[in-house]
Amino acid sequence: MNVQLHMIRPAIVGDGGFLARLRAASLSELQLLEPGCAATFETDAERAFEGLLARDEIVARLLVVGGDVVGSACVMFWHRLPYATTPLHGELAGVYVARAHRRRGFARRLCGEVLAAAHKRNVRRVVVHPSPAGRALYAGLGFVPSGELRLGTSEGGYAVHSCGAPGLEVDISKITT
Repeated sequence: MNVQLHMIRPAIVGDGGFLARLRAASLSELQLLEPGCAATFETDAERAFEGLLARDEIVARLLVVGGDVVGSACVMFWHRLPYATTPLHGELAGVYVARAHRRRGFARRLCGEVLAAAHKRNVRRVVVHPSPAGRALYAGLGFVPSGELRLGTSEGGYAVHSCGAPGLEVDISKITT
């Protein structure tokens, strides 16, 4: 029987490359990253993750199996308008486990650890924007549907990242009040 040791560890400054590689793999699987754009995306994403980690705007965990980083989960923090308790909110994102390591409870454990870290920061609310495949996982963690509305494409879909092209933008001049 081939049993590989695994551990979940906090991501620190210097781990941006791991997070970027896993994010590129996730977006590629969801067909949100054009083929051939992964290297450019990973370079930009590594820089972004390093900044988020350095500014303490994100908490992330990495799944390491047999010495290889094969999974991640993150909570990104932001402040909303003042609130009676705390304006600090979070978004659970970047949850990914490589195909060869799925269906073993790793995603649930990764999420549990970053959600516990968010709780320690007294986050008022954590949101998640799941793919259809992830809905059962997040429901099992206690997430419930909310009344959130967001600006997006007329089809309600996601923008596909293409090399050198900006992401989805909303022309706020066309918003009526």
